[in-house]
Amino acid sequence: MQITDIVYIIILISLSYFTFFHLILWFEGRGKLRKPVPKNSQLPAVTILMPAYNEEEIIGESLEKLTSTGYPKNKLEILVIDDGSRDGTYKTAKRFESRNVKVLTKKNTGKASSLNYGLRYAKNEFVAVMDADSFLDKNALSRCMAYFDEESVAAVTSHILVKRRKTLWEKLQHTEHMIVNVMRKAQEQANVINVTPGPLSIYRRKVLEKVGGFDEKSIIEDVEIDWRLLRHGYKIKMAFDAMVYSIYPDTFKLWWRQRRRWVLGGMQTVVKYFGTLFDRRTHGVGNWIVPTNLIGYSFALAGTSIFGYLSFTKISNYVFYLIAAFSSGTNPFTRFEFTYNVDLLFIYGVIMFLISLFVIRLSIGVHKDKPPLTILALFLTLYPTLLTLNLLISFYQFPRMERRWLTK
Repeated sequence: MQITDIVYIIILISLSYFTFFHLILWFEGRGKLRKPVPKNSQLPAVTILMPAYNEEEIIGESLEKLTSTGYPKNKLEILVIDDGSRDGTYKTAKRFESRNVKVLTKKNTGKASSLNYGLRYAKNEFVAVMDADSFLDKNALSRCMAYFDEESVAAVTSHILVKRRKTLWEKLQHTEHMIVNVMRKAQEQANVINVTPGPLSIYRRKVLEKVGGFDEKSIIEDVEIDWRLLRHGYKIKMAFDAMVYSIYPDTFKLWWRQRRRWVLGGMQTVVKYFGTLFDRRTHGVGNWIVPTNLIGYSFALAGTSIFGYLSFTKISNYVFYLIAAFSSGTNPFTRFEFTYNVDLLFIYGVIMFLISLFVIRLSIGVHKDKPPLTILALFLTLYPTLLTLNLLISFYQFPRMERRWLTK
């Protein structure tokens, strides 16, 4: 057995474990997808922190929707933190001050810094973080609050989908988000949710302050704070019935830039929490999240290296064959044959592919939103190829990474 076969087997076994881990947890917890919405009298006071940088075009629409939420107005405080925008973000947000909105402004120092700045002004025991280009369903906040049913629950995230689905990239991301939402709800069962996303996540304020607030050195603060909460022994839940719709990149260039930031930020966070692998305390960061990230990075490098090696070997051998054939005056194409031996590894790979299709079908069925077949075909072929390429380029860029803040 060649080394390439051994690596292939390891990758398949690991993918099998990862997939079945989520499937088992999903079916174990699918009866807990919804909780009764608390009565208004039972709801606690919440402060919403909305950091904004150059969001003039969308923040007005977002605030219009937010100020019409079904959450009791006397229990809701909305703080917009303008992070030194160069457009009319501050002016647009100020128009909503008569509707329970307070607008703060500061010099441009980044999203995490803006959240910490807003945290100092927050008055309530719960703090919600919301992106300026996100839109909440009427009862999204109330549904999230239902999951703070234990003191050990430090954060609750929401069910996030792509709002606009006109371009190819928006449709691909929407398909991806349907799958991610199902996996994230499954992860709740094992307390290994690995991110509290910016479109809407709610935290206990006292816990945020206890662990030191948001990391201003992180370029994906929503991932870093999640891992820190888990490491401190807290629980994170997902309100699967709290729907939030957010604006995502509509072009390849914007999509690539966002994914590059996510990957670089993920590597930054793995480096920061690498030591959790040796923690004596049992928590999801050291037992699951960091190991699966490291395995994913390793497989991307190993798989791409093997694919490149095998492709180069096949092509070079065929080129040498063509040169020899033409040199001897024979037609090389008369002996051209394509053969492939069907073995156990091939069958195992096909089975895993079919299981992946089942996961996609399950996710689509839960959302009752079937993408066109062309989108599904591209999602299974083009999309993972581009994600892998983005990851490999990010590996190269990581040592010389510059810290930047984007709204997503």
